[in-house]
Amino acid sequence: MPRSLCHLLKAIGILTMFTVTFAFPLSVHAETKSGEKSDRKAPILTVAVINAMRNAIENRFVLPGDLKDAGNVRLSFHVRLDMDGRVIGTPDTEVSGGSERTRKIITDAALRAITRAAPYTMLPKDKYDAWKEVILNFDASQLNL
Repeated sequence: MPRSLCHLLKAIGILTMFTVTFAFPLSVHAETKSGEKSDRKAPILTVAVINAMRNAIENRFVLPGDLKDAGNVRLSFHVRLDMDGRVIGTPDTEVSGGSERTRKIITDAALRAITRAAPYTMLPKDKYDAWKEVILNFDASQLNL
């Protein structure tokens, strides 16, 4: 297959492959020194900011085209970010579906994409409480490679 056609198919696959959803806390309960809880609401991020983060990850996602059972793989990453949008440590990962080989390949590719996309400068610093920890859910059921 010509190289340019491979790149086209990979680009189409990447665009349709993952549905990345972000789980943000609906509210923040901060403990005070006296042990009382605050019912302060967490700042809400706009769809544009969430889409910008999703696009940053998708644009760095590289996956080989020979994964036959990739469509069954579901991944969830718990990512901690610092104030500058850099990834802190290694994200916690939960993976299901597909073969062990496919899970490892897709997990490694997603982790590289998450790390390469950082720092996430599109995240507003004044809403740090809303994005200091995010859950990234990847669904490979629409893989068309």
